[in-house]
Amino acid sequence: MAQKNVASLTFAFLNFWYTIGKTFLPKLTWRREVTEKVVYLTFDDGPHPTITPWVMEELEKVGAKGTFFVVGENAERYPDTLAEVRAKGHVVANHTHHHIKGWRNSKQVYLKDIEDCAKVLGSKRLFRPPFGQINFKAIDELKLSYELIMWDVLTKDYLKISNLKYAMRRIKRATTSGSIIVFHDSEKAEKNLKALLPKYLEFLKEEGYKMETL
Repeated sequence: MAQKNVASLTFAFLNFWYTIGKTFLPKLTWRREVTEKVVYLTFDDGPHPTITPWVMEELEKVGAKGTFFVVGENAERYPDTLAEVRAKGHVVANHTHHHIKGWRNSKQVYLKDIEDCAKVLGSKRLFRPPFGQINFKAIDELKLSYELIMWDVLTKDYLKISNLKYAMRRIKRATTSGSIIVFHDSEKAEKNLKALLPKYLEFLKEEGYKMETL
C-alpha cells in the first residue's frame, strides 16, 4: 500500500510539474514546435550493456532514431555500449555524471557533475536533469552550452504499472507532433520498457510519425 501511495504521489507531482513548468520555465524545451508529423524518442539513465542494445534493435525495426540521455558513470562503465549507440546514428546527451537531483545540490556541485559527464561524452549540446529536477540557479549558465530538454510525454516505465493497457492508452493520447517522449533504458524500468516500447513504436509507425533525434 505504501509503495502504491508513493507511486500515485509521484504521478501527480510529475503531471503538476509539467503543467507549471512549461509555463514558468520557458527556457527549457518541453516539446518541439514542428510543421510535420514527427516525434522524439528519448531514453534516460543508460547506457546498459543489454537493455540499451535491445532498445536500439527495436528502434531499427521501424527505422527510428533515438536520443539517449546517459549517466556519466554508466558511460565510463560501458564504453562499448556508448560507442555502439553513436555508431548506429543515435544521439548521446548529458544526464549528469551521478544522476543527481538539482533541488538537493548546490549550483556548484550540480554544474561540476554535469561537466564531469561532459568530459566522458566529449561533447556538449543537450542536457536533461534527472527526475526533472533542474537546479534553477544553474539554468542561465547551462543555457550557454546546452539546450535543456524536458518532455511532454512521460511513460512512467520506472514505476510499478498495474495496468499496461491503460498505460499504453495514456501514452498514445498524450502523443502529438513535436512530442518528446521519455523511456528509461535501465534495470528498474526494464520490464515495463519491454512491454510498452514495441507496441508504442508500432503505433507511431501506423500513425505515420517520423521518429527522429533531438
